[in-house]
Amino acid sequence: MAPRKADSKAYRQRIRPFLKEWEERGFSKEWQQFRNWSVEQVLWDQELSPAEIEDATQIDGSDDKGIDAWYFDEDADPPRLILIQAKDQEIGTRDFPTLLSGFRDVVSGLASGNAALQEKAAAFRLQPPKFFNLELYLTTSTIAQEGYRPKEDGSPVRTESEFLKVLDNSFAKVSYYVRDIKYLYDKLQVYNNARIGYTFHVDKDAFFAFEAANHKTVCAAIAGEELAELFLNHRENLFRENPRYHLRSVTNERIKGALRESQPDFFLYNNGLTCVARTINLPDGSEGDKVRIEVEDFQIVNGCQTVASIWSVFKDKTANISKVRVLAKIVENSTAGSDADGMSMLIAERSNTQNALKAFDWKANDKRQQRWHALLQRMDPPWFYEIKRGTWAALPASDKAHYRSGKTTQKVSMKELGQAGYAFLGYPGSAADKPRNIFKSDRGDPEDNRDNLYDTIFHEGLSGSQLLLPHLVFLEADEIAKRKPTLKLSDAKDDVFPSKSLRFPAVAIVGHMLSALAEQKQGYLSPAHSDELLRNRTWLPEFAKTAFDVLEPKLAEVSRAPGSGGPRRIVRGDNWMGDAPANALNQIRAQLRTEQRLGASGEGTLSGSLPF
Repeated sequence: MAPRKADSKAYRQRIRPFLKEWEERGFSKEWQQFRNWSVEQVLWDQELSPAEIEDATQIDGSDDKGIDAWYFDEDADPPRLILIQAKDQEIGTRDFPTLLSGFRDVVSGLASGNAALQEKAAAFRLQPPKFFNLELYLTTSTIAQEGYRPKEDGSPVRTESEFLKVLDNSFAKVSYYVRDIKYLYDKLQVYNNARIGYTFHVDKDAFFAFEAANHKTVCAAIAGEELAELFLNHRENLFRENPRYHLRSVTNERIKGALRESQPDFFLYNNGLTCVARTINLPDGSEGDKVRIEVEDFQIVNGCQTVASIWSVFKDKTANISKVRVLAKIVENSTAGSDADGMSMLIAERSNTQNALKAFDWKANDKRQQRWHALLQRMDPPWFYEIKRGTWAALPASDKAHYRSGKTTQKVSMKELGQAGYAFLGYPGSAADKPRNIFKSDRGDPEDNRDNLYDTIFHEGLSGSQLLLPHLVFLEADEIAKRKPTLKLSDAKDDVFPSKSLRFPAVAIVGHMLSALAEQKQGYLSPAHSDELLRNRTWLPEFAKTAFDVLEPKLAEVSRAPGSGGPRRIVRGDNWMGDAPANALNQIRAQLRTEQRLGASGEGTLSGSLPF
């Protein structure tokens, strides 16, 4: 076997646990599994849920115009449209032109494409940006042949020097990226949780110590080789107190490029590190021209990208880092890592600027989130609650197996629980369209604790089952949407709408029905009711199906109203469902009355699965 093919096969074996996760979500073909995994890697910094990855890749199939995944980041400045062609084979000379021409044809209306692709194109045409970045990616499950290799620094293999006209008054800067299996695999990391003690050795004239707000603080020029050694020994454990682990982004590639180009100048142009330690000790005496800085329970709260990049070039021997120095500010914080520690998070929040953090990253160290992480782990079967980005990807396959129940991997993120809870409380449009608002401070002040929306959705007293119940409703709604991907809202030939847009409205209706049956206002149910509803889920498929049954005609009705703006605009609101929740509740109550008349109330019946 040729060396490149043999190496490709070896990498394929290494990513098998990640492909297995997609198999468990119902993707039986290996090319589908690789497609979803590689798309997840390309879109890693977007922190998409598995359902959102599936949404991006639903266009893949018959008449997809060479586009296997479509993701539009309208919040970026300028907006980014990312198109991906994922190939479980070699890539070739025609792949990029096919990807670009397919996009232009379907957006301009020269070609129709499949229903899912039409829906994406219609949404883009509705409000096209005047200027946007169009990023075209080829991913391949082989090591790319010479001439198609991805750039080592993560940069595009080429970029159009002139802007491309997409629609009238809409122009794009086009960049082309390749991500072969070696490149994708090389970004995976592992982590551990041991506390870190270390002794830095710095030049006598390369540090100073002072008191800042009654906290001992040391600033020092740390050798790049020491940072590489730290990362080698501790990996993501260095970043426990950071709102997230270091992300596999182009920022890392730019830092690595700077390390390769001019090592002595690196100190001048890098932002440096911000660190905390429970204790800092500066022992008397020195070792030659070096002094020692001893730290216990050491953490890097800002600078993950820098340290990971230094380790990468050191490991790959792509740069000599013997002359690299990095400015590190180390703050002694006697409460670091304890329940009383609020300072480490505040330092992280104030100092993280190099790679933009998502709104929910700032809640990663909230003690209540850590409590729910533990509660969901103790459920039977257990759930992995990812409150800090990167932790699931870093788990070894043997640990991930602990969270498998049958063919399902029981993993959920903070964003997913927040969105489902928001919808369950009666705000489906906001849950789908504005999830970042859940995690933002009302006044934008990190010292202001009045995060009313966050505190409503993630309020202190919630049990694990209360928090998880809305997400299980969403998963059931997602299954219904997969079985029937499109809705026919009128008799017009091309008037189709994606069923997935009704998932959060369905959660809201189920939340309304359960609350009404429990004789309470719409909101989380009691811990006892939530426990019972999770234990016996016979009710769930019927409730979710009833929600979809009333939502489809209601959406069609509202869409026909003059000035409605169409179904896409309608579902982005919270108050369009009218009498649909009441109609759904009446249907469920009618079924319960029928079971009562027939004397059917045992296991397997709707009434037998409800705790009220």
